[in-house]
Amino acid sequence: MTGPLEIRVYENQQLVYAAELPGPVELGRQGAGEEAPYNRRTEAGRWRVVIAHADENAISRKHALLEPLPGGKVRFTNLSAKRSIRLADGTDLPPGTSCEVAVPALLTFGAKAVRVRAADTADVPLQNLPEATRRPGDLYATPSRLGTFALPSAAIDMEAVVRWLQATMGVLQSAAGDADFFPKAAQAIVDLVHLDSGRVLLWDQGDWKPEAVRTACGGDAEPSRQPSRQVLSRVRQEKRTFWQAPGAAGLSAGSMIGVHAVVAAPILDRHGEVIGALYGDRSRPALAAPTPAISRLEAILVELLASGVAAGLARLEQERAAVAARVRFEQFFTPELARHLAAHPDLLKGRDAEVTLLFADVRGFSRISERLGPAATVEWISDVMNALSECVLDHRGVLVDYFGDELLAMWGAPEEQPDHAQLACRAAVAMLGRLPGLNDRWRAVLQTPTALGIGLNTGIARVGNTGSPQKPKYGPLGNAANLASRVQGATKYFRTRLLVTGSTQAQLDASFQTRRLCKVRAVNISEPVDLHEVMPADQPGDLARDYERALAAFEAKDFRQAVSILGKLVAEYPDDGPSRVLMSRVLMGEDALDFDPVWELPGK
Repeated sequence: MTGPLEIRVYENQQLVYAAELPGPVELGRQGAGEEAPYNRRTEAGRWRVVIAHADENAISRKHALLEPLPGGKVRFTNLSAKRSIRLADGTDLPPGTSCEVAVPALLTFGAKAVRVRAADTADVPLQNLPEATRRPGDLYATPSRLGTFALPSAAIDMEAVVRWLQATMGVLQSAAGDADFFPKAAQAIVDLVHLDSGRVLLWDQGDWKPEAVRTACGGDAEPSRQPSRQVLSRVRQEKRTFWQAPGAAGLSAGSMIGVHAVVAAPILDRHGEVIGALYGDRSRPALAAPTPAISRLEAILVELLASGVAAGLARLEQERAAVAARVRFEQFFTPELARHLAAHPDLLKGRDAEVTLLFADVRGFSRISERLGPAATVEWISDVMNALSECVLDHRGVLVDYFGDELLAMWGAPEEQPDHAQLACRAAVAMLGRLPGLNDRWRAVLQTPTALGIGLNTGIARVGNTGSPQKPKYGPLGNAANLASRVQGATKYFRTRLLVTGSTQAQLDASFQTRRLCKVRAVNISEPVDLHEVMPADQPGDLARDYERALAAFEAKDFRQAVSILGKLVAEYPDDGPSRVLMSRVLMGEDALDFDPVWELPGK
């Protein structure tokens, strides 16, 4: 035998300490500066266990050394200079001498008795439930394996069964995040299975860490005996419930004396990996009395409770993941949509969808930031982007990304929105409505008003995670997004603030006043598109009507009629950028040999 030793200390035939320790092990009385019994520590390459208080003079400070040997033996060495050790056969081991004995073995020091056995031998057999424990959510996945429930012929205490079920449901219904979740589980196996102690152990960094300990006397202090590593090792390796069975067939009453009964069931995560164990033990406190065995039914109850703990932890993990996802989503989505996506993450998978995309750009950013410097620039642009973002979220949009002085938002995905074009346009109008407030706050600092250019386009885009697993970003890809960006850029050339493509304008209702500005061909986009301006609600209707008459004349090469109409518009509305741009194109068209009404935009 070269494995761990199982040490059990009895005082006046009452069990006071139990542990499995990889030998050698030194036993003795409390020394100066040492904690009271029954603490243990490593010292000089071996375990030291304090088994007596400083005033127990019948035991020396260093009294016995136990060393595991091959062949199922252990060497006892009396380290005391004065006191003997009584062996199981009634002989004494004098001070300073050693002997080799077969395990299990018994030593006596005054009122203390120490039982020693090999922790890794099977002189007490292990039993197990035949099926491996199932992971959370998979307990009853195969109904055919449940079998048919039938009451046994023997009488059953139905009140006890109901109490079992009530206690079990109490664990199952507990919130895993509650402070008393683990203690409830530990107490439940003490109460249900009538164990002396119950524990919830978690597997952490290669060792079992106690999360909760409860005893039959109602205390929460850790009992003196330590969990059986042999049983826990089997539980972790095989993912099933094991119990030691003193009193099983083939064991005599004498072989059961001092042996405690233990049961352990695995706690699995949702992937089926062992993350902990529900562990309990039962022991006759007297050295000379046998321990009642743990029955198969009791083992099943422990496994049921362990499954309840596993389900609670899995639920907690899901809830934490959902909260984390919702917090992450709320950076880009409305709170309602964030909660919806946290519950239905499949909506974030890549798919084709009709969406309306909005690009908003802060005009003159480079010039202003150069004058302000980095700190003031960050403060200013953050204020602007916060105002624009609120407009997006207020109109149920998705904040896709920020590009320095530019914002990208989307409607129509991940949730379907039949009115996505109108929502996007209302958000754009709201953005322009926030400019007076921004200018009131920043005019003295900027010495120039904050201005925006906003472009919208409606079309089919591939929406999903356009970032990476390390930094996800939900948004669109494809020509629809590229065109929306070009439309925003076109606001500079038309000297206006809000442009939409024909596909967006076609989905707007009569509450929006628009005018078609012209057909354009954007940079790197071959197919020409109609651009429309969304005009302020208080804009006179004759401006849009007369402009479109002039545009129709221009496209029909009736330049004289176009000049006549535009001349009146420019005189009446000198600040109308589109009228001035169209007048310039009319004058150039008159001299062009290869006239084309489609305007090739000069840049992005």
